[in-house]
Amino acid sequence: MCHLGTMSAFMRTGPLLLIAVLAAGCEGSLVGPRVERPVDPNLPEGAPRELPSASSRAARLSHVEYENTARDFLGAQASLGITSSFVTDATSTTFSNNGGDLNVTATQWTDYQTAAENLARLATLDTAALTAAAGGTLPGTDREIIAALGRRAFRRALTGDELDDYMTLFADGPTYYATLTPRLAGARLVLEAMFQSPYFLYRIELSTQVTAEVIPLSAAELATRLSYGLWASMPDDALLRSAEDGTLLTADGYTAQVVRLLADPRAKAATQSFHAQLLEQSKYADITRSTTLFPEFNATLRESMRQEQVRFLDDVLFAQQGGLAALFTTQSTYVDDNLARVYGLTGTFNSTFQKVQLSDGKRGGLFTQIGFLAAHSTSTASDPIHRGVFLNHRILCAPLPAPPNNVPPLPSPDPNVPKTLRQRITEFTGAGTCGAGCHSTMINPAGFAFEHYDALGRWRDTDNNLPVNASDTYFFDGTARSFNGALELSTAMAEEQMAHRCYTQHWVQFLHGRGLGAQDTAMVNRVGKTSKDDNVPVTTILRLLVESESFKTRPAEVTP
Repeated sequence: MCHLGTMSAFMRTGPLLLIAVLAAGCEGSLVGPRVERPVDPNLPEGAPRELPSASSRAARLSHVEYENTARDFLGAQASLGITSSFVTDATSTTFSNNGGDLNVTATQWTDYQTAAENLARLATLDTAALTAAAGGTLPGTDREIIAALGRRAFRRALTGDELDDYMTLFADGPTYYATLTPRLAGARLVLEAMFQSPYFLYRIELSTQVTAEVIPLSAAELATRLSYGLWASMPDDALLRSAEDGTLLTADGYTAQVVRLLADPRAKAATQSFHAQLLEQSKYADITRSTTLFPEFNATLRESMRQEQVRFLDDVLFAQQGGLAALFTTQSTYVDDNLARVYGLTGTFNSTFQKVQLSDGKRGGLFTQIGFLAAHSTSTASDPIHRGVFLNHRILCAPLPAPPNNVPPLPSPDPNVPKTLRQRITEFTGAGTCGAGCHSTMINPAGFAFEHYDALGRWRDTDNNLPVNASDTYFFDGTARSFNGALELSTAMAEEQMAHRCYTQHWVQFLHGRGLGAQDTAMVNRVGKTSKDDNVPVTTILRLLVESESFKTRPAEVTP
């Protein structure tokens, strides 16, 4: 609405100018209680200090975070689809929540205005809706209602000046919404403004006080970073209270909140989102195959592939409290009748998913599941090069250089000289060719391990009527390990520091909502080593990362 023009000025200038102004004059009133925070209790004696890497002090909510925040603010049971028409974001990292890349374009400015009006309308449909938006209890006075709404929208208590300004706006409500009661009309106008405020749209960190070379986050800032890291959503009332009474800044109080947040279904959803992005689950929706060549394929198989991965992750990570090794090697999965046909399973199956044991020695873990194999294949053949590239980039964080320009395609097969796909690729990229470096030592070996699986992920013993060869050697951090097939490669990856370090650094990016920084190395190495040596659950990896000094602080710089 036009009366919210002050928000337009913010959208045009961006958040950094706002931070510079606010940090100069509002530090004491906005950052909340502060106490001396103990060092990371998980840090071994004598280990290098894990200082924070630079991050945006005004990280815009990703579309997922916005959607989840809208749902939780209104007390809804499911997502509302508010962001379904938003312009898609693009970030420079694997994950969509990289705050350093998330800006507000002219189109998004309009999106946010429309969304603010819709959310405010839903929150003031009646007194029950307003009560939910206020946190479950509707205060007695208008000023108290504004304070309750602002506390949840801005993830902190409003200042006195902010309350005064919103009271003025509240009084104008009946002018714009004459059909509503004065209280609902005032609340709708206030919420429209709040939902367009930078304090709602961004996770703003204003603390500037340097302590021991770092800037500890205020209690409110820490609550926000924690909830968006583990839930991809706003803090709930219990977390806000712990920030307000200072218990969040004690070691025991903080750990109690971390444990509570990890036990919440929202942590499961955020963990699923992390893996969906890491494993490129979105590609499953685009998989198509000829039903002549692959009679097991049908359009509903795409969703079956996704559901298999979702159910497997939920079982391994939360029901079984498994670690990275379990993700790579667990010999069970979830199938419906669609997947059972592709797997070649015997028995009775229908549209209901059921857990099955994979005891034939052919499959185990994430990378022998149908979704991964089919998504990293061509429409007619397996694709060891792209399977190998994925594992090197996403699972091992191997330092692969960019491919050279104008790489010619793999030559077409000679019908008079039968060869397997592996043989053709080796001739084209193996020893003695231009691909002798990365391809023959890193990409090809990882991909060849999966040659027992065709373009749909079905098991095969032959390729082009010739025996499949799935054995090779991969160099993990320079150490050679030989394997025969996908299960042995998956086991090798589960036992190598390289994979645990890579998985940890992905979580650092996701939890912090930023790219990886040079200062993250010590923390990544420590937590990755713990993951491998102690085979800790993935939930423990998350605890170790969010309990670190790096997560609770910012670098000792105060400029925007």
